[in-house]
Amino acid sequence: MGLVGGKGLPRRTILVGAGVLALLAMSGCGSLTPGNIQARRRIKQSLKSFPAVKSVNAEVEYNFEIGDSWTVLIVLNDDPGREEILAVLKDAYRLVKEAVGRNYVRLSASWKQNGASVSWSLSENEPNEAALDYLRDLAKPSMKSMDGGGRHISVSRGEVKEFPADVIMTPRSGVGVDDSFDLGGTTIKVRADTVDFSSVPLREVVDAIDSKYRKEARVELTDDHHVYEKPTLEVSAFGTVSEGLDATAAAKVLNIVSGNQALQSLYVSTVSDQSSGGTEGVRFQMDAGAFDAGYPPEEGAKVRAAARESAS
Repeated sequence: MGLVGGKGLPRRTILVGAGVLALLAMSGCGSLTPGNIQARRRIKQSLKSFPAVKSVNAEVEYNFEIGDSWTVLIVLNDDPGREEILAVLKDAYRLVKEAVGRNYVRLSASWKQNGASVSWSLSENEPNEAALDYLRDLAKPSMKSMDGGGRHISVSRGEVKEFPADVIMTPRSGVGVDDSFDLGGTTIKVRADTVDFSSVPLREVVDAIDSKYRKEARVELTDDHHVYEKPTLEVSAFGTVSEGLDATAAAKVLNIVSGNQALQSLYVSTVSDQSSGGTEGVRFQMDAGAFDAGYPPEEGAKVRAAARESAS
């Protein structure tokens, strides 16, 4: 190999340079290979053929266990129509796989829908049209970010100044949804996959939290509890672990949700301990709106007594 002036590179320099290129290709720069450059070009050309597509970003990294791994983000124009979106969601994964072959692919589409930022994970499965319709109906500027894909929608409102009047409490057409936000430091999340929670007086529960605990409190209403697998309301907001559960404060929640037919479990507790992350509280099982004795029973008796006293 010759250079200007007629001098060639030493063999050692050539070998070192080749070795560096090989290491780059193996350590996360797989896009340097001619095959991957061609695949990236094919991905962008095929996806940009959709009218709704604004831009395409395709990156590839090498992994010693699975080989080349692709991450592809499709950005759509703002407020695309339903059929325009479906055209992309239905065919994009197939087109990317045709370009990259057996390589691993992580594919998503993002766009603005009525002021909300939407992200949708794509796979080889057909897109759930009912989920897309529900997401489009829900989208508004107050829903800061929305995630879709499969049969579930996640909404994140971020920090809000007042309790939203439109908290999402019900699934629709087999599509589950969760709605989360922060209010005055309190984290609130509703997850409704199969249960209609519209009868649960969630705002009253949040209002019952003492102002001195609100910055550390957490309220979660879910029908997909990771342990109990039943419709559950958890309110971690009444005292600290070091001081113990404030039974009088926790009793307010029992009186608020007593008689509710949607709930089957209630957990009232202290705020989470900052060092351990644990709480101290009582779990009540519910049947047709009535509470059992609670567990542990000693603490349950204190909370139930306080609830009877405040209700009288």
